[in-house]
Amino acid sequence: MDAVLTALAAGRPFVPVTGPTGIGRTTALGEAGEELSRRGARVSAIRFTRDGDAVPVHLPGSEVGFMPLGPVAGAHRSSEIARRAAAAAATVLVRGGGEAALLIDDAQWIDRDSRAVLGALVRRLAGTAVTCVCAIRTPMPDEQRDWLRELRGDALATPVRLRPMTTEEIARKLAVATRAKPDSDLVGRVGELSRGIPAAVRDAIGMLRRGGAVRLIGGTAYLAPMSRPVETPPDNEFLRLLRGLHPKAVAAATAVSVLAPLGEAVPRLVAEVLETGETEVVALLDDLRREGVLHRGRKGRSWRIPVPFLATALSAAMGPFERRRLAAKAVTAVWTGAAECEDPDYLADLVADAGRLIDPGLAFDSLLERSAEAGDRLPLRASRWLGAAIELAENPAQRVTALLAHTELCHARGQHERSLRGAQLLLTSFADQLAPDVAQSVQVMAVRALKSVGDDETLGKIAESWRGWQDDPSQRPVTRALALAMLDRWGEVRDVLADTGERWRAGSATTVLHGSLLEAFAALWTGHSGLFEHLSERDLPAPEGAAARAARSHRTERVTAQASALLVIGDSARAGELLAGADPESLPLGDRAALAAMRGEVEQAVDLARRDRTRSAGRGYHIGYSATQLTIITVLVAQGKLTAAREMLTAAREPGPRLGHLLDIAEARIQWALGESEGAKAKLLACEQAAAERGLAVGLDLCWAELADLALQTGDPDEAKRCLGAIEELAGTMPTSRVLTHAALVRSLVDGDRASAEECLAMVRRRGQPLETATVYEKLVRHGAGDPALLSSAYEIFGGFGALLHRSWSRNLMREHGIVVPGRTRTAAESEHLLAVLVADGLTNKQLSLALRVSEKSVENRLSRLFARTGYRSRIELSAAMRDGGSPLSVRGGAG
Repeated sequence: MDAVLTALAAGRPFVPVTGPTGIGRTTALGEAGEELSRRGARVSAIRFTRDGDAVPVHLPGSEVGFMPLGPVAGAHRSSEIARRAAAAAATVLVRGGGEAALLIDDAQWIDRDSRAVLGALVRRLAGTAVTCVCAIRTPMPDEQRDWLRELRGDALATPVRLRPMTTEEIARKLAVATRAKPDSDLVGRVGELSRGIPAAVRDAIGMLRRGGAVRLIGGTAYLAPMSRPVETPPDNEFLRLLRGLHPKAVAAATAVSVLAPLGEAVPRLVAEVLETGETEVVALLDDLRREGVLHRGRKGRSWRIPVPFLATALSAAMGPFERRRLAAKAVTAVWTGAAECEDPDYLADLVADAGRLIDPGLAFDSLLERSAEAGDRLPLRASRWLGAAIELAENPAQRVTALLAHTELCHARGQHERSLRGAQLLLTSFADQLAPDVAQSVQVMAVRALKSVGDDETLGKIAESWRGWQDDPSQRPVTRALALAMLDRWGEVRDVLADTGERWRAGSATTVLHGSLLEAFAALWTGHSGLFEHLSERDLPAPEGAAARAARSHRTERVTAQASALLVIGDSARAGELLAGADPESLPLGDRAALAAMRGEVEQAVDLARRDRTRSAGRGYHIGYSATQLTIITVLVAQGKLTAAREMLTAAREPGPRLGHLLDIAEARIQWALGESEGAKAKLLACEQAAAERGLAVGLDLCWAELADLALQTGDPDEAKRCLGAIEELAGTMPTSRVLTHAALVRSLVDGDRASAEECLAMVRRRGQPLETATVYEKLVRHGAGDPALLSSAYEIFGGFGALLHRSWSRNLMREHGIVVPGRTRTAAESEHLLAVLVADGLTNKQLSLALRVSEKSVENRLSRLFARTGYRSRIELSAAMRDGGSPLSVRGGAG
């Protein structure tokens, strides 16, 4: 719009507005008409049809019924005829004086006579207050391009080429459509589908939303895997364009949507598909190119549909057999040397589509090979290739190979229902063809998938030594122990593995790997860290005769499992050391989130945790799941984002995760943030009880430290001493750095032991976790066990990652101890923003006073000042503004 207005200001009589289908030419004309009408100009509008006829239309700001242009026979051959017709039109346009404009839409269809009259009219209008604004779709014919170049050369035209939307503009469009902040992956996907063409941006957003690929979490819109088949919008502008073409042209466009990557062979192959002559097809393709549907490059050696969304729409509109037939034609041409395809991934897509319409043996081999080469980079496409390979298998050995690869890929991508189906099929129908290492791996995938889909009943049967799968005496105890682990029955895990140690240690390398990991974790979770500390790579041999890839897989399994366990017990430093040099992508997203949060990279941590929710369902089988949710919820609470914290807690409980008692600590922290000390205590006691029922000790150091803190604040020293005794006993058998730190902290709080306080400070600083460090500082000072000067450091740390709620508590404590709070202006802004966030969360005045640790009267005064300064008249208006990404720091329009 700005570009068109700038062009109008140049004062030349002709403003051609150009751009491809969907770029917004008609919209630009309408906006120009509205602006001109506001300035008092008389505005007329016409549109050319595909047949070259001109018809009057109504555009914003225009008057209807005036037809200054139309075909005048012979005008393109006689300049005199063109001038006379232009003079008549100009007389009407300039009549009455003042500014006037003629808006012309779809001028790419203008006939030669009308174009000659328009050229003469533009020359006649030079120096007047009349402007012609003309929308022309590109690409345009050479003769039309030459005509525009001539007008521009004569200083009669100021052309405007509409540009695709920028990434920032696409993000704003998504924000409006989803009422959430769009994630960069989602913005990138929409940009990739649409190439920034506004109409395609709109349609791509609609397609992704209908396909379940847009997921809202915590005020952010994330890109998720498509959960439903692609459906194109019924009012799609690009399909409307095609419907206006000859049926053969539409059929040609559909064929090219599949065959385009085959380059210069495209015309010949389309001719074969349409069963017509190649000359006719070349003419059809030229028509499509002129319509902007196709792009031909390198003198016909490459073809593409410029807007990928259109290719997707054409493909989705095809019937399954039509797609298979086209794919088979393409693959056969490549395999026989009649065509080339430079994109091996696309060729694999075509092979998968073609199925048994091509050589099944060759198709099977190519799909298996390509999935192995590109599976890590393109897991979703590789999963589809392998699914097709399973259908193409011609013997049991081939079927097992493809089914195993597909099951492994689905498991890695969190597609648990599919991985479960594959694993069960392998274990029931092909058990005699699975090597011991493979059989154990498949059983592990099956048990994990059962947990992720919520089938605790079957897990219970396996835990009771069910023999429905391969009856290998070495594998059975490990699979049984894993099922018990999925049910959080870790004491039984420990006992089963101890009783059957000779059997499972004599099994395959994969059996030893999982048995050793389970044995170490069972000891760790039940309060004994010795076995875990001595777990090493030499204890876990690679499979006999294994290929390098299998050996790497074993090492990755061990390293990621150990790193996950270290993060559960809060040892980020050792987890980081263990992962040093490893591919960070090999670590589950949840663990990466936990590691980032512990390092103080909180925005990245929250983003990773949310991405984990969008990319896979049912992460409850993962050992670090509950601990990660606790860590991220703690961050959100510190930031005052209580609604987001509650939402995450609700989602975290859904899969019934392992070590689920840790989520009670998360809920207690939310309750404490709301000032509900009794509710917080109840949740912590529930955590303690749940752990005791399962024989668990992991995480109880956190539970007892917070119970002791609460007990001291509510005047219950006996409860605090009980917690101290419990945590010191745990420190004797599980002397991890976090347990020892919390034992020293509770000892200093309960006994007033300064030496313990110094010991606690030294350990927490070595641990290097900013949020934990600042929280310990604050607790030590609040209970008189630490130097009040620590508060300044805590306050600065909290500020480093936007922990506004914790900073507000620290400010209260700093004032109590006479410590100056730095940055008065920033403090006021923070307080106002935190208040608005909590109001948007729906807190009452009483809850606000409890959360902010101030009086209700103070809350009332703060709210009055906030509403007066911003102009919001109610909590509802303020909440809506915050939900839409606003900030109370921005004064509402019209407010003084």
